Amino acid sequence: MQFREDQKPIMEYRGGTMAVPAVPGAGKTFIVAHLAAKIIEEKLHKPGKVLVVTYMNSAVNNFKSRISSVLENKGIAVNGDYEVMTIHSLAMKILKERPDVVGVNEEFQIIDDMKKIAFLNECIENWRRKNGERIFRFLLSDSGNRKYNEKSEYYWRDFFNIADSLISELKLNSISPELLLEKLENVEEISIVKSIFEVYDAYVKKIRMEGYIDYNDLLLLAYKALLLDGKLREKFKNKYSFIFEDECQDSNLVQSNILLLLSENNNNLVRVGDLNQSIMGTFTSSDPKFFANFCSQAERKHIMNVAGRSSMEIISLANYLVSYVRTEHLEEKCRGALEEQYIKMMAGMEGFKNPEPEDYGIYSYCYSSWDKVKETTLKAVKNFKIKNPDKTIGILVPYNNQVTELAKELRRIGIECDELSTTSEKRIKITNILGYMLRFLSEPDDIIRFKELMNCLIDENLPGKELLIGRITSYEIEDLLENKIKDLYENQFSNGEKLISKELIELFKKYLDIMKELLIHNEMSMGRLILYIGNLLNLNINDKAMVETVASYVQYEQKYKVDLTLEEVSQRLLDVKNSVFKQIADVIYEIQGYEPTPERVTISTCHKSKGLEWDCVFLLSLTDYNFPSSLRVKIRSDHYYFKEEFKNPIALGKAEMQKY
Repeated sequence: MQFREDQKPIMEYRGGTMAVPAVPGAGKTFIVAHLAAKIIEEKLHKPGKVLVVTYMNSAVNNFKSRISSVLENKGIAVNGDYEVMTIHSLAMKILKERPDVVGVNEEFQIIDDMKKIAFLNECIENWRRKNGERIFRFLLSDSGNRKYNEKSEYYWRDFFNIADSLISELKLNSISPELLLEKLENVEEISIVKSIFEVYDAYVKKIRMEGYIDYNDLLLLAYKALLLDGKLREKFKNKYSFIFEDECQDSNLVQSNILLLLSENNNNLVRVGDLNQSIMGTFTSSDPKFFANFCSQAERKHIMNVAGRSSMEIISLANYLVSYVRTEHLEEKCRGALEEQYIKMMAGMEGFKNPEPEDYGIYSYCYSSWDKVKETTLKAVKNFKIKNPDKTIGILVPYNNQVTELAKELRRIGIECDELSTTSEKRIKITNILGYMLRFLSEPDDIIRFKELMNCLIDENLPGKELLIGRITSYEIEDLLENKIKDLYENQFSNGEKLISKELIELFKKYLDIMKELLIHNEMSMGRLILYIGNLLNLNINDKAMVETVASYVQYEQKYKVDLTLEEVSQRLLDVKNSVFKQIADVIYEIQGYEPTPERVTISTCHKSKGLEWDCVFLLSLTDYNFPSSLRVKIRSDHYYFKEEFKNPIALGKAEMQKY
């Protein structure tokens, strides 16, 4: 195997602590897999194992297959020599050994994301009904004027994410509700953390009562068990003689502490990451400072600064931006945000080469409106696909709604695409269908509701849809369901061609049969009715999971609200801002192992694009609002409806915790 000059010193590692800062495209996964295989080949890990910890589940199988492939090519039989897992999987192994040490029942369960969302929302709603309005009123600007109610609604729409982030931060800083209450005794009245205390307290009690722990608890309890039980600690220290951690810039305090503790005996710890790719800290409890501290203290530090992923023009631009931030940024306090770490080309390295596009690799266009940017981009995408049918294309935007909007436009001009966002059409399609179905079933004589349902069910690209949907309101529901509607789709011709396709007619008849079947069973319990809807529709595995989750959620809600109506549930399903179903959809439809293909354009939010590669990338909406260059402009994470001093509650809450 041929290694680059910047990789060779890393492959010489045989023990101790080593930090490997690496630029984008340097081959972090490649080098970790080969180094782990080398340790196994030379039996340096005996009598223990090599442990590889990575950030995401999707990366676990990638590492396993790569290490296995390297060893297999060398003719080395693997016999339990290594393990690859996420930090949460490791924590689960530890806690399962001695749950009693930290007061946890041995049959403990990890709360799944759907239940967590439901539980936390219940705690928020209960808190809101009691005194939430009074507690948070001081945060809102102009609370006395007529716009107060409007601003209040914006707040509640965002409150789930605020509370969830701060609760995670409290837990990972080992601040229990009991400890927080002590700390808050001497805290001034205006306090972000104080305002969510009751929600935090109620949430912790709720999951305890139901016999669950969450993922933050899992990390904390595992670490606590290691500290309290010497035998448990020694067992895991001896079990893993070499530990590798990937994506270290995304580590949090507890994760770092666990790995440092487990490596104490052998002191063999290798951490790989890129401080300039640390984006998770904006919405999780990760912090790049833990990797930065390790880099400054490790016995060895080897930088992988050569990358073959991009062309010379793109690498030059990336290096310029790093230099600009460090030396010229308008906000001096931001000049230390990026490491002085520049990407080098593969030029002159035998067997290695960077891409060389026929034309210049970077283009820019600036327009005064989003519509003009969108129009120009669509034309450019179409032209690129014609000239380069074998190349992949990615379009990256800041907002979820822009993903949906661009996807509709691409499909309109006949270009297939994949949406990578938290509110893409495929994520909300099934909740919309369920919402409109329940809305109609709550008033089955309402022809407008039936029309809305058919409009949702039928693909907008089917010829004649608009004509068919437009004529529905001239019929009675009973006639539609009894198929007394031949003139609805017959004798509709223009220039000898049928305006309503045969495919559309057959689909419409199918949905009429489904609705007739549902009306027969309309007396079912709501949970069973939702599952029955799922059985009648031809759904993929993710949509089935979403239907089952909605049914479970409804059954759970009915425990506390026995008079819950179809209308109420439909309203929640159709509200795209509803935090319960939005969060659930994020979990169910999370894209894992996605690989771009030339046949389909990828449209993604910037965050969802992490780790993916395309031959051609369009970066849109690079405005001062989306990527602010100074504190004098509006910033996306700020909540404009708060008073100036409280406009970023999550950042303020984290700052408060540092004082405790």
